[in-house]
Amino acid sequence: MSKLMELIQALLPRFPSQNEADEAYLGGAVDLYDLERRMREIDTRSRPGLRAFAPGLFPF
Repeated sequence: MSKLMELIQALLPRFPSQNEADEAYLGGAVDLYDLERRMREIDTRSRPGLRAFAPGLFPF
C-alpha cells in the first residue's frame, strides 16, 4: 500500500505552503523599502478586517 501512495504523491504536483510562498515573495525584495511594503501586504492579507480602515487612523 505504501508503494501506491508513493506513486500517487510522485504523480501529483507539489504546491508550496503559504509560508513558503510568503518567504519566497519576501526574498524577492530589492531593497529595505520594498521588503517593508511586502511585509505590510502579507500582514494586511492575514488580517482581512483591517482593510476597511485607512492606514494610520487606528493604532493596532
